[in-house]
Amino acid sequence: MNELTPTDPRVADRATDGGAPRGRTSTEVRNGLGGVADPLRYRWVVLGIATFTQAASCFFVQGIGAMAVPLQRAPDLSTAQLGLLLSASQLVPLVGLLVAGELLDRYHERWVVGIGAAVVAAGLLLGSLAQGYAPLLLVLLVVGAGYSTAQPGGSKSVAAWFHPAQRGLAMGVRQAGLPLGGAVAAAVLPTVATRYGWRTALVVGGVVALLGAGLFTALYRRPPIAVAALLFAWLGFFGIGWYGPWVAHPAESAPPGRTGFALGLVMAVNQLAVIRVPPALGLLRDTAHSFAPAWAALAAATAVTLAVTARGDRTPRMKGSAV
Repeated sequence: MNELTPTDPRVADRATDGGAPRGRTSTEVRNGLGGVADPLRYRWVVLGIATFTQAASCFFVQGIGAMAVPLQRAPDLSTAQLGLLLSASQLVPLVGLLVAGELLDRYHERWVVGIGAAVVAAGLLLGSLAQGYAPLLLVLLVVGAGYSTAQPGGSKSVAAWFHPAQRGLAMGVRQAGLPLGGAVAAAVLPTVATRYGWRTALVVGGVVALLGAGLFTALYRRPPIAVAALLFAWLGFFGIGWYGPWVAHPAESAPPGRTGFALGLVMAVNQLAVIRVPPALGLLRDTAHSFAPAWAALAAATAVTLAVTARGDRTPRMKGSAV
């Protein structure tokens, strides 16, 4: 039985289904993704747009080699100049991929990938206006910088939405965007460059990249885990926050002169529970194939502790009132 991870949309579904106010979907309550009614289905949309954006971003970069002949003839380039031009957009990613990875760790992949694809589009559109070899070479270097975000950003996007059991398939589909974009470009760009000129071929590449940027920016959302995270933060607050009052309680309840012994004793018992309870709860979960019995056991233990503590707090007051 596969476990659910926090990034799996099913976690958020189970944590919040049934708790949404009427008139709004549970997804809207979770993270404001107004149009995402079913995260389990929307992950396939994410896979589709990530694959398309990968193909759109690499469309010209992978296809420029196929238009080498018309590209060399029009600006009258030497073979060495042509070779450098063809490899220019592939040179920057040697460093750009590292920079893109750092940006993805700091910022939303929606914007990193979207802006990167937009840089590819802007570079190609400007390149269609380039006068001479040097400006065209510079433009293709800029295109390579934007292209650097597509692969790591798309991979992170898909990994966030898919359970590990399906992540390999999803990654394989997304990665297919790379050869797919190159294959389509190899069929289209040489024909466009021959009939309408190399500048038009750059415009076509820019428009395709712009479509990828717009689609990814408009449709990509992170998995709806906000409420699940809030739930665990809430549990953590009370799970750890009880420790201070708990230490104060035995200190106040201990006989005079025996506070140190009382604290040592209750902390030793607590430490015993710290060691034994986690594996016991894990075994309970594996036996029941559900987390529900583990949560029920913790809730029951909390309820018993509350009842005993409340009774203990009332007893001194009752004795005092009798006296």
